[in-house]
Amino acid sequence: MVDLVKPQAWVQLGPDADPLRDHRPASVECPLGVGWLVEVTGFEVNTGGCNYGAFTQPSLREIVPGAQISLNLYHFDLVAAEPATAHAVIMAGDHVLLEREVEIPGKAMVHDVDLVADFALAAGEPVVFHLHNHGQNTWTLASIQVEVEDP
Repeated sequence: MVDLVKPQAWVQLGPDADPLRDHRPASVECPLGVGWLVEVTGFEVNTGGCNYGAFTQPSLREIVPGAQISLNLYHFDLVAAEPATAHAVIMAGDHVLLEREVEIPGKAMVHDVDLVADFALAAGEPVVFHLHNHGQNTWTLASIQVEVEDP
């Protein structure tokens, strides 16, 4: 298993490039260092400083049909003034690797996903991390890895 993405390579998507633009609020406030940053544990989004996260980077490796893909996304306890629902999506090209709707308030949770690719994706194609929820919450995308025959 090798990394499909690097934590430090994520960049924000503009509205025209966002594959989930229907979820975007009229005004996005998500500054680097306040709303998102790279931590030792991975790429972190703090929803107290980021009302909507849409990030991308080119894949480091190709994905071939039948390859194992593993990813790890986690969050701490989710809190908000009013009950809400968080929405997290990770895509490789047009293919959804993870989609979760999580009720807020909620307990801390790890979202470990292991799947077998039923698609092909060339190296350099976009990987997208989408996140929105209400309240002061911290989410970390720790890793996305793919099985390769010749690392």
